[in-house]
Amino acid sequence: MQMPPIPTDPSVRAVIDQQVQVMFRLADEALADLTLDECLWQIDPRSWTVHRRDGRWFGEIGDEYPDLPTPSLAWTMWHPIWWLRTLLAHTKGEPAPAPEMVEWPGPDAALSLLRELWAEWSEFVAALDADELESSALTTFPYTDERPFVYVVGWASMELTKNISEMCVLRGIHRDLACTMQG
Repeated sequence: MQMPPIPTDPSVRAVIDQQVQVMFRLADEALADLTLDECLWQIDPRSWTVHRRDGRWFGEIGDEYPDLPTPSLAWTMWHPIWWLRTLLAHTKGEPAPAPEMVEWPGPDAALSLLRELWAEWSEFVAALDADELESSALTTFPYTDERPFVYVVGWASMELTKNISEMCVLRGIHRDLACTMQG
């Protein structure tokens, strides 16, 4: 499949990073004072969520995404932690963590951890030159084809923006339902 060219100059990378930073600021407002109960609430008992093991929280994920109901907010926070850790490992040539070994730090620390992981990713991307971004040498996750690495960069910003949006929407749904049940 022929992919259209994507600009690789530093100003484009700065815009992508700035857009993600805006999403983090929106999440700070929408997810302020988030509780563990809100995070663990499931729309349906079949929803993917996190589970406590040895006093810590871990997410669940399968090889395929089944037709399941909306995941819990905790899972929606865990998922980008997992894929960012996996993406960083792949791009640095390190072993990727098994999903069941990636911890969810809880509602108070999840956004901070996502910021740290995004900062590490942004620093890695900023150090790449145009030739490296246009090469497919680093493209191993989430894509396994020969597309240029700049597509991975674009995917990461889009995916994190989507994940943060989902977190905010799930928080709103939970609060709306709680108000409806009280009223």
